[in-house]
Amino acid sequence: MQDTLVHGLDQDHSVIRSRNLKSAKTTKSPKTANASRSRRALKAGKVPKVSANRVMTMWWVIFNKPSECTGGSMNPGEPTCGLSDVMNNSEEGTNSPQISIINASGGIPNKNGFLRMAAVIYETQCDLDLDSSSDNGHYLWGGPAVLSQGTKYGLCPAPGEQSELHIVIRDHGPPTENELWQMTRFTDPSCSVEGGPGNLCADSGVVAFPASNDDAVVTRSVGGFPTYPVGCFMDAKCTELEEAIQLRSGSKVTLIQTGSGYQAIAEISAPRV
Repeated sequence: MQDTLVHGLDQDHSVIRSRNLKSAKTTKSPKTANASRSRRALKAGKVPKVSANRVMTMWWVIFNKPSECTGGSMNPGEPTCGLSDVMNNSEEGTNSPQISIINASGGIPNKNGFLRMAAVIYETQCDLDLDSSSDNGHYLWGGPAVLSQGTKYGLCPAPGEQSELHIVIRDHGPPTENELWQMTRFTDPSCSVEGGPGNLCADSGVVAFPASNDDAVVTRSVGGFPTYPVGCFMDAKCTELEEAIQLRSGSKVTLIQTGSGYQAIAEISAPRV
């Protein structure tokens, strides 16, 4: 939701003059006065009603065995996995596609709503330790917890297969005192579901890349997360804020594949909410 500031100018006023009198003082109309106050407020640096000042994170969603996916496309050159593969395996307590969801990067958009995040991942061992060994409860895995119970696959293609990579962008609400945890956790302490100060923590964008055996540079647009389609608020299927934070246009991710390594560069145009 973006406010539009309109500077109105009412020209329906007159200046009274006579031979022996000075010009009468012009009276500003309400529209002109309101516009002047709006300009003064902007010059004074007052915070606007809407802002893109929100913490965002980027996550690797890796399908190490895409042959077990059923939620993507059957067309050559298109991703064969989808959100339904994540949710169905979560509900059934399985992980046939050997899914791994790992923190990639995090940041805060500038005043114009622009944020660039970058991350690199190389082929890993097939069972990673993504939980902190200290007592702070920190972890680097994301998504449904059932997928990270037991084996945490990392980037470990199944024999005879090539991993399929997706990128998910997640919104963590306005920055808090603990930005580190906001930028590294899937569900951080500021989230309302964690008993925090009420920040909405929700997925706001996703982009999928097909598996490839060749070195390549591919750029794709980020779309809103499928759980929150256009109109979901009016259909009473999501909250107004959940729909407002979705990355509908202007955001993209470039995936660079060289051998068994991948670089992801996300250029995000965050909405003002």
